[in-house]
Amino acid sequence: MMKETPITKDAIEYYAGTNLALLRYPARALVLEFHGLGGMADNMAGDSELGKYLAERGVAYAIPYYGPWGWMADKAVKYVNEVVDAIFDALGVDELPLVSMGGSMGGLSALVYCVYAKHTPAACFANCPVADLPYHRTERVDLPRTVYVAFNHYDCTLDEAMKSASPLHLAERMPRIPYLIYGATADSAVSMERHATPFVEAMRALGHDVEYVVNEGFDHCGMDEAGKRRYFDFCATAWEK
Repeated sequence: MMKETPITKDAIEYYAGTNLALLRYPARALVLEFHGLGGMADNMAGDSELGKYLAERGVAYAIPYYGPWGWMADKAVKYVNEVVDAIFDALGVDELPLVSMGGSMGGLSALVYCVYAKHTPAACFANCPVADLPYHRTERVDLPRTVYVAFNHYDCTLDEAMKSASPLHLAERMPRIPYLIYGATADSAVSMERHATPFVEAMRALGHDVEYVVNEGFDHCGMDEAGKRRYFDFCATAWEK
């Protein structure tokens, strides 16, 4: 294991997209957005609608570039932890409330990160999340190779490795924070009935604070304008409740 990290406050731009240049006053929180499968191009976080919305409200925002097939395996968790520490260093703070968010694989990542993060998130938003990773591996022909790349270094079976990064299998370990979960009834990529719905049911059975929004007639990660504004507001304020 490397004894030092290149992810420092002076090199954040190489490892994450952020809105730090747009912040108008000291940061009140940090929102981490986790990208979906394959989505690791240089996301213009600062120029995105959400990045600008958060910056105007004193909320830092970052999209960590942790790898296109990350699945929030242990290496992805380590990478994101280092990004968070570098951003805290850049902001001159030891701690800020974190909001973990994302869609699809990013939704899985947002949820799984809540379990393993160095700084436990204060709230989590997941849009059409992959919640049952062992099942999802069989859901589409493009998925098995991505899961194997993420977990093939683990010293256990592939099934055990997948369950260690599968929200449905981690429900009992999820922190007691507010959760906002979106599902889409016409989702053709990640079945709402096999992922978001059973995860929400499991979390509620354990007494977690979960708001579940079902977007009728929308495909994968789709929502209307009201749905977008709801999660924007959640990211900007959820930790205060």
